Amino acid sequence: MNSSQEWVKHYASVKPEIQNTFLEIKVEDCREVLETIDLPLTNGISYESAENRVFGFDSVVIKFYRPGRWSFKALQEEVHFLKDLQKADVPFVKPIGNVGTWRGVHYVIFDKIKEPYFSDREVLDEDSVRKMVHLVARIHDVGEKRNAPSRAQFNPRAMSSGCFEVIKKAGFLPKALEKRYEEVIDGLVKKIEELGDVPIQRIHGDTYSGNILWKENEPVFMDLDDFQVGPVALDVRLLSFPWRLDTLSESLDRQERRKIQHNMVLGMYREVRPFPQIQEKILPLLGAYRDIQFDAWFSARWKEPNFASKYQDDDITASDYWEDSVEGLEEDISK
Repeated sequence: MNSSQEWVKHYASVKPEIQNTFLEIKVEDCREVLETIDLPLTNGISYESAENRVFGFDSVVIKFYRPGRWSFKALQEEVHFLKDLQKADVPFVKPIGNVGTWRGVHYVIFDKIKEPYFSDREVLDEDSVRKMVHLVARIHDVGEKRNAPSRAQFNPRAMSSGCFEVIKKAGFLPKALEKRYEEVIDGLVKKIEELGDVPIQRIHGDTYSGNILWKENEPVFMDLDDFQVGPVALDVRLLSFPWRLDTLSESLDRQERRKIQHNMVLGMYREVRPFPQIQEKILPLLGAYRDIQFDAWFSARWKEPNFASKYQDDDITASDYWEDSVEGLEEDISK
């Protein structure tokens, strides 16, 4: 995505008939897809996913991708990345075959990780953190070896402009806050551009600990849905939350805990892979970069059936949500 309009399209709905087909997919609809790999429809369950539709069966998982968000070529590049990781023996969910299409909706079939495993661990010991961080460094080693021209390319100006258009069009951002939001965007773009050329490559894009399964105390990463061509600092930043290090008190101030965990993550990453100074300089700004995208995503999806009910703590129809959002963005770019 190298233009603001591509970001607008990234969050837009497609033809109603395809959009409705996607939104209404059920376990029973997976029968035709399973038949392509000679599997019966048995023991199917639906997994929670706000953006895509994901279903699990005895030995496979089928992920139907939201129409219009990624092109067919972009999804092929996701499969290429997954297969590159598999070839390098990086612990990651494994695709079966290539991208398929069912009634206009693209999908990928994955090998199911067999139980027992733990998901979304809230407390990690230092050894587990090191394994998680080193795994992301290995993902980056693989990521730098191939380009992905059809995925989102790091472009703060295009991203901010496109996402701001999506936010305004949705109509939830109070008019009184529009100017402050736009000023935040201008400030973010200016600060990043002042850094000069930031090295970019294929990255995971969503490396928070909730995207990891722990099997036999070893991390296995899931979900390349947000994979993009961007600075490795984005992945390193996301590694710092939402888990808590077991030696830190639950009563410790959240920001202080996050700072301690971030410094630990940064040190562990550098044990196996360089983290250049320019990546460290851009790192504080990436919170705002990601949060603007989140606001656009929320704005675009809020009226979708059953979406808002999943986010009861975040009511974007309330002015308080946007006041907090703008204040958080201002704080991020002032660091």
